[in-house]
Amino acid sequence: MNNSIFKFVFLILFFISPTFVLIPTNTVSAAVQPSSITTAHPSDATARPMAKKVAVVLSGGGAKGIAHIGVLKVIERAGIPIDIITGTSMGSIVGGLYCCGWNATALDTTVRKQDWAFLLRDREDYYSQDLVNREKQNTYLLSKTLTIKNKKIYKSGGLIQGKNLIKLFNRLTEGYNDSMDFNKLPIPFACVATNIVDNTEYDFHSGYLPNAMRTSMSIPAVFTPVRKGDMMLVDGGLRNNYPADIARKMGADYIIGATVQGKPKTAEDLANGASILGQIVDVNCKNKYDENIAITDIPIRVNTEGYSAASFTPSAIDTLIRRGEEEAMKHWDELMELKRKLGLDKDYKAPLLNPSAAALQPIVFEDDSTNNRPTYDRMQGNLGVRFDSEEGVAMQLNGLYSMAARPIDLKATLRLGKNMMASAIANWKPKGLVDIALGYTFRHNDFDIYEEGHNAYNVTYNHHQVGLNLLNISLKNLELDISARWDYYNYTGVLVSSKLLHDAFKMQDDHYFSYHANLHFNSEDAWIFPTRGAKFNAEYAYFTDNFTGYKGHKGFSELSASWRMSFSLNKRLTFQPLLYGRMLFGKEIPLIRQNVIGGQWFSHYIEQQMPFAGVHHLEFTDSRFVACQLKFQEQLTTNNYILLKIAAAQHSEKTQDLLKHGPMMGYQLAYYYQSLLGPVGGTLSYSNRTKSINFFINLGFRF
Repeated sequence: MNNSIFKFVFLILFFISPTFVLIPTNTVSAAVQPSSITTAHPSDATARPMAKKVAVVLSGGGAKGIAHIGVLKVIERAGIPIDIITGTSMGSIVGGLYCCGWNATALDTTVRKQDWAFLLRDREDYYSQDLVNREKQNTYLLSKTLTIKNKKIYKSGGLIQGKNLIKLFNRLTEGYNDSMDFNKLPIPFACVATNIVDNTEYDFHSGYLPNAMRTSMSIPAVFTPVRKGDMMLVDGGLRNNYPADIARKMGADYIIGATVQGKPKTAEDLANGASILGQIVDVNCKNKYDENIAITDIPIRVNTEGYSAASFTPSAIDTLIRRGEEEAMKHWDELMELKRKLGLDKDYKAPLLNPSAAALQPIVFEDDSTNNRPTYDRMQGNLGVRFDSEEGVAMQLNGLYSMAARPIDLKATLRLGKNMMASAIANWKPKGLVDIALGYTFRHNDFDIYEEGHNAYNVTYNHHQVGLNLLNISLKNLELDISARWDYYNYTGVLVSSKLLHDAFKMQDDHYFSYHANLHFNSEDAWIFPTRGAKFNAEYAYFTDNFTGYKGHKGFSELSASWRMSFSLNKRLTFQPLLYGRMLFGKEIPLIRQNVIGGQWFSHYIEQQMPFAGVHHLEFTDSRFVACQLKFQEQLTTNNYILLKIAAAQHSEKTQDLLKHGPMMGYQLAYYYQSLLGPVGGTLSYSNRTKSINFFINLGFRF
């Protein structure tokens, strides 16, 4: 299977396959511990003026191309000098870095250190973002940005710009990342791209090396194409996935080739739409392949069966490098014969290259957009999809329009599902940390209210909200918000059991003017499965119906807070204690503002919702509620988590009565797989309040 499969399989797998895991990191490190090797130097052929030149050709193939590193290890072990390297797609990355001084051992270490799921997307580094953007990154599956210049809309031409890859390539090619002749690299290099304007091959022999490598792997419809003059360049695998002919033109006398091409498919192999589509592209992209294999002196075909172009997991990388090394060792006698033809002694070892000190420095992926206005007007669209066993399928669309000439952002969000939401917000962001916003939100809620595990009544209502954020200060891990709101609740249906009929009549149309102060702090190392750090939220709100009082007396107040710490007990086990609670003060507090517990998350259906292990559905509780939870998070493998929660709570109508009865207890056991779709898994829970076992399934990010 060649690089063509990468173009379609990667597009599908990248967004639906759990082979990727996003584990946010502060930096992506390029650091290695090199052995006693020399610094980068011109090709060893210069020290052998009459010597024949040896070229290494590396094919495309997505993640499967990582197997080239294993092949390079064996070539180094054999002591054969490398005078030329050509490559396509992943072959251009491995080859380009090798030509800059990254020997096979250094490449092995560096490839294993990278968070490929992060690199192959345009998401910002977790810690470099403010809290709003961290949440957005863990809400939406897809993002698309359009630029408006001279009243024209410019599309990126792909889902991924590859800006994180460019930052990585810039660092790894330090010292060779200016516009230059690639023949002047320590090892002469060339890579291939495809000009989709006229479907012709374009060979990079000079230019900006990181950009050439990025262009060679520009998978159509996945990565944005690269504009060069009148050309629009994409992945070179479409025209020349194994560029041995280029190596010959560059003066190669002998060619050692590494390819990850799969076995030819039979009719029996083409049993589904995906395989048929892949075969169509695979056949179309075999341009020059047979001819180039024919001119290769030592073709090394690595067996990549069981792995795809999207297999960037640690175990896959380990296996692919090992298979590349094993396959190359099968050609050891041929390599030794080539060495003899070169006139080299059996014990001769070609000097190895070494990356520069600058290239070894860690890479920090800063969020360039948090505090900077765009150069041109910019539109961004986001899409999120989720499913759970309680609500079913839900979808959320989000749009952001950022103006270049004015410090104004316009936002719109639409949530579709059983519980619908639509909002429009205008943000004014003058210089500094101030963010003033005016917005309107409409919600249509339809959910069941339970009492001690039994369905008590169903409520459907429309909630209109107008909010004015008077002050919003965001400092990476800290956010302070002061706002005023108007809320109107319009009940469209209440289905009540007879024993709770009196509570139903309390749900009458009403409106409130309120004032809010919110404080959010989050230093956790991940949004969903943190292993260290702290998270703190607190809110105070004062509600009225005439700006000062409520129903002829003082308004009522709400005070809520939560605090969570994460401690790593070992490499896999994390302990997370959580304290939280909510207290109401005042007379005649309406039912819609009373404390609610149940479900999996804070503020999922209604803003005062508090989760409690074992309470599956929403239940009203007393005006004083405090709880603690002990959570143990065991990471079984890279993607798999087992969670155990033990929760206890006290509640009453008066603070002094909180400890007059035994605690409410809850227990929950969960398994989750962290995929690109978000957490995928389920929970089993029990509490002495509901006295029943509850089961919950979740697929996707929470919104």
